[in-house]
Amino acid sequence: MLLTRSAVLLVTLVLSSSLLSTASTHDEGGDAHATRQYRFLLFASITGGSHYIALCKSGRVLVRQGHRVVSLVSSSNSNSSWQKDADLFSFVVFNSTYTKQHRNEIVDNIGRVIVRGHHNSFWGPYFHSANLTGRLSFVDMWLQECDDLLGDAATMERLRGENFDMLVVDDVIPCGPLLAQALNIPFIHNSVYFANPSKHGCWAGLPIEPSYVPELALGLTNKMTFLQRVQNTLAHYIYGFIHFRLGLCKFDGYDKLKIKYNIKPEISTLESYKQAVLYFLHGSFALEFPRPLQPNTIVVLHNAGLHSNETLKETVSEFLDTAPAGAILFSMGTFITAMERHKAQVFADAFSRLPYRVLWQSGMELTGLQLGNNTMVVKWLPMTQVMEHANIRLYVGQGGSLTVHEALWAGLPIVGLPLVEDMMDNMVPVETKGAGLSLDIGNITPDTLSQSIVRVMTEPRFRKNALRISKIMRDLEPSTSPVDTIVHWILHVTRFGGAHLRPAVQDLSYIQRNLLDVYLFLAVIVASVCWINVSVCCFCFKRMRTIDRPKDWGYRAIQAFNYHRLLLPFPLSRTMSESKSSSSDG
Repeated sequence: MLLTRSAVLLVTLVLSSSLLSTASTHDEGGDAHATRQYRFLLFASITGGSHYIALCKSGRVLVRQGHRVVSLVSSSNSNSSWQKDADLFSFVVFNSTYTKQHRNEIVDNIGRVIVRGHHNSFWGPYFHSANLTGRLSFVDMWLQECDDLLGDAATMERLRGENFDMLVVDDVIPCGPLLAQALNIPFIHNSVYFANPSKHGCWAGLPIEPSYVPELALGLTNKMTFLQRVQNTLAHYIYGFIHFRLGLCKFDGYDKLKIKYNIKPEISTLESYKQAVLYFLHGSFALEFPRPLQPNTIVVLHNAGLHSNETLKETVSEFLDTAPAGAILFSMGTFITAMERHKAQVFADAFSRLPYRVLWQSGMELTGLQLGNNTMVVKWLPMTQVMEHANIRLYVGQGGSLTVHEALWAGLPIVGLPLVEDMMDNMVPVETKGAGLSLDIGNITPDTLSQSIVRVMTEPRFRKNALRISKIMRDLEPSTSPVDTIVHWILHVTRFGGAHLRPAVQDLSYIQRNLLDVYLFLAVIVASVCWINVSVCCFCFKRMRTIDRPKDWGYRAIQAFNYHRLLLPFPLSRTMSESKSSSSDG
């Protein structure tokens, strides 16, 4: 008996130690994942501006958590915007055939064209693209700089030697997937826009629902009339055809680069886009219209809620602190570095008529403008700090995604002047939810602009709706800072990959995704059944013609049904003959 108890005790101890060992192994594995220092490559400098700024927000947090972050930049874009992070990031500069002067000329040209309002519609970029071609085209510059990067042997060798774990790249650049394949590493796409139905439906596998998800630059909401749904459906196919089939995104040029540098040439650039392990889309459902997403698409806020260490200049702070009736913040974004003088004077005249102070942030040279006494012009501002100043009551700007969400996070109503398609889409929900107004920048006058500003400032509903959106936006964020959410997801897919998030729709062809083969199969079955029925009916009528019968067509039809026992359980001819004989006897 004692021996048996000893044996049981021994077995129990062995099992317990085995379980503890297994648990310890699992814990050690989890700790290893949590404490490992990863290597990240950031790539957005080809675009620059807000695209680069948004990408670096998460990069700074990753560095503070002990990870290595390297930023890949073009020699044509080596400016102060990335030099500020020199103490955090390591920078790799590749040689570009474009110079800083070329890039500045492109930015200036784009500013002059879009500020006329030619690009804030669905057809605008296609009808007015002649002004943005050749050496003045961003799209052509991106393609050429991608060629420069992949052909820079020293830079590519250095990047391969880093053994990166993940590439985080702006989704505007088709070069990103090629770079990831050349380095043989996974990549994450980062967007400063919300979901574009046609583009992200193709790239990220998002469900395409033209019945209630508005297409780019149409100015539609999620509640459409019949004709609007027709327009939206046609726009979806037109956009896909023009953008992807006619090659306006230059995918054919990147396909040639894949062949030139032997970067998985069997996989097209379009298919390479679909290999992203994760997609960051900028926005918040506090503002955006509800729409279906996929597990591999994460809606985030890049800038909202973040504060830089920089403080307001004393002159700016005093200008705002002493504003008796409140102040307005005006900024047209980073790309408007050049504007025709008469257009800039429209803004200056409109602001001079206001009873409020106006803080005008602009990188342009505004010499020669007649400014009102209530207007202060500065070249740079910490936007978040200014927006949350107690005396700032309104934001007037181009409607860029980052600044729109920053303004609403601060509870500011907005007067938008959309320059391009996505900015127009940003302002549609702002207007729909009563948090601001949108104006056509191509047709504004000092009167229309000043009257719109006064209306938004004086009608309480705009401020009330903006504050409501702000509260919802803040409540939707699961962490203390939105950028922490981005970092969490970057580390998650770096540790575990993205296969568990990837929808199978990204592996389907157009025919399979839209069930065209299924519909064709069902149509063949229905057609076959109909053909068989028609053939049987024809056979029946032909069969009846061979029988001696009266010429009455009604009688023939009854005989046909009677012949096949479809209507009566006994021959109708006998019944009719009996009826006739009885009537004749009578």
